[in-house]
Amino acid sequence: MPVLPEWINFQFSPKIHFEIDCGYKLGSFVRNIGSRVVLITTQSEIENSEELSIIKTSLEKHSEGVIIYDDIVEKASFKDLDSAAHFCRIANADCIVAYGGFDSINAGKAVSVLTTNDIFTHELMLGKKHLKKPGIPLVTVPTKPLLGNECSPFFSLIDDKDRNRKYFSHEWLFPALVVSDPKIGAGMSTTDLSKTGIAILAAAIDTILSKHANELTSSASLRSIELIAKNIVTTIREPRNMGARNAIYAASLLAGIAQSNSSLGLCYALSLAVTTITPLDVFQAMTILLPHIMEYNLTSSAGKYVMIARALDEDITDISVIEAAIKAVEGIRKIYLELKIPQRLSEYEVKKIDLPGIATLAATYPFLDSLPRELPKNEIETILVAAF
Repeated sequence: MPVLPEWINFQFSPKIHFEIDCGYKLGSFVRNIGSRVVLITTQSEIENSEELSIIKTSLEKHSEGVIIYDDIVEKASFKDLDSAAHFCRIANADCIVAYGGFDSINAGKAVSVLTTNDIFTHELMLGKKHLKKPGIPLVTVPTKPLLGNECSPFFSLIDDKDRNRKYFSHEWLFPALVVSDPKIGAGMSTTDLSKTGIAILAAAIDTILSKHANELTSSASLRSIELIAKNIVTTIREPRNMGARNAIYAASLLAGIAQSNSSLGLCYALSLAVTTITPLDVFQAMTILLPHIMEYNLTSSAGKYVMIARALDEDITDISVIEAAIKAVEGIRKIYLELKIPQRLSEYEVKKIDLPGIATLAATYPFLDSLPRELPKNEIETILVAAF
């Protein structure tokens, strides 16, 4: 959960530029932010090298220099980030551009605050030292929609010692600018589009169910759900339909705005744990777990499920609240059937013996504090068994 002043219930500071084919303009946006740019990306997430070249050229035209830092192979470890922050200090960087997917954006956020505070990653993540200065201004350029992570004030990292994914949030982690360009992700496969779209849906639903949700966050989340429901099938069937693809990117940004002020919940906590212990990525995990978690929360959040059912365009006239809530779950299941999405962990490389460890790790994340009802660890395992 973002750490905001107690009297504020909505804060969102990033500027957003949302446009198809705007990579060549990035330099003109960034020149007002910084002049010595370090572009951070992980090797595994350089998914569109042609677009990266265009972005680098644009940055070079409007700055004193651009250095691409791609020493991080895949998921950034604490040691990787310490090295990257040291590099940024030596380079006298005054702007960081994070280009890539989930791990690249997480790395960029972490490096921005580590560089200015001159602390080690483990000191920050384990609470041994605290941030005293805002980070270097950060620009995020996601290569695909990231269920809101591209604009929210938190990140998660892999601990060098126990290899578990740790979570950190702070209002200084808000990017200065988010540049969302659907053209950059034009090469996404139908499988990637499917799991990404449903993961955004899961993030939006998580955020609505949070006890920290308010009318502002819920409005953004419901619009996110509506955009996914109306466009995900078209996006899969018509990969060149940029209007539908644009809607998926918009849904991701709306989910990020909402979660920045409310909170993600059980689906995200379980998914972070799943990605740590199994070969699944966070998008796959959220996609598999969503319907099972919705069924678990149905009776405790029936009123919110009615809103979700409406956003999914389900007919809820002349039926009870519980019946309308069930329609929300049914609406999600319809999308899964339409896209032929697996709904069981056992259909992937997940073993039943992993489930207790996933539950234990998930229980360590602060997202569970935002749930509509208390969730004992044994019930987390019950949900995982149902999803298995």
